[in-house]
Amino acid sequence: MDSPPAPVSPTLAGPPADAPTDLPQAPAVEKSYLVQRIARLKFGTYHVVGYSVAGEETVVQVPEMNVCFDVGRAPHFALTSDILCLTHAHMDHVAGVGYYLSQRHFQGMKPGTVLLPREMERPVDNLLRAWRDLERQETPYTLVPMGPNELYEVRRDFGIRTVRTQHGGPSLAYVLISIREKLKPEYLGKSGPELVEMKRSGVEIQYRQEVPIVAFLGDTTAGPVFEHPDVINAEVLVTECTFFEPDHKSKAKFGRHLHVEQFARLLPSLKNKYVLVGHVTRRTGVRRAQRILRKLVGNQQMERVHFLMDFDQSANAGDVEEANPMPPDGGA
Repeated sequence: MDSPPAPVSPTLAGPPADAPTDLPQAPAVEKSYLVQRIARLKFGTYHVVGYSVAGEETVVQVPEMNVCFDVGRAPHFALTSDILCLTHAHMDHVAGVGYYLSQRHFQGMKPGTVLLPREMERPVDNLLRAWRDLERQETPYTLVPMGPNELYEVRRDFGIRTVRTQHGGPSLAYVLISIREKLKPEYLGKSGPELVEMKRSGVEIQYRQEVPIVAFLGDTTAGPVFEHPDVINAEVLVTECTFFEPDHKSKAKFGRHLHVEQFARLLPSLKNKYVLVGHVTRRTGVRRAQRILRKLVGNQQMERVHFLMDFDQSANAGDVEEANPMPPDGGA
């Protein structure tokens, strides 16, 4: 009996003899890139760089002060700040902390210093230890647990003060403080040698002056944080205002966020030169959010109010990655 014919592999078989020859050509592949838009605003001598959309990501940097607030997904520019301040434990504010520390180590930068609410220290440390085990990389880091109204002295002339916020769990605002030594008024007429001699003899000829530069509130509802002297007097206040629609008041109350009507009542009491609003929900566009707030507070108050994710009439400042370190040769 004859053997059956060997099966023909479909990958080797040619087209059927009666196959049409005028089939349409496959369309050309269209390629494009999605680039996250990062805001860059200049307020006097300071810049605020960042991104903040409710429930997605918050990361805000003041590069001149070497500080970053929160790190939702750790964009590359955030790595250049030696100090990271975490306001609370929600994922859109802390998910990038492991990447921030690991990448700094990978790129040969010094270990990051992370300020955080004291109640978060142990779980964050456990999380980072787990990442070290997974990566098999001894990523170094320093966690600094903080309570309300504590000052972390970065340098003799610069510190970071914490203020309690109201967001359900442990949460803190941070204020960047310029620390200055000023000559006491009663000694203003003294000569240099006289002042030196007085100081040598133990006379306190100077007093300490603390000037709040930037206050970052993170997520919070209305409360005592908006009465704290460092918060209301900072040159730049970065605050959330998440909800703007009239029927979103219950959402704001449940999530312990600010509703625009609360913010409108608070704004006249704030003495800040610049007020920067972030964390706006995607349920409301930035243009509409601005119109709603303007209607509540008037044009004069709105002159000092800015929205972090407002790109209307903004200039292209270039790639925010350009000023940051390049990774070393080789892969992770």
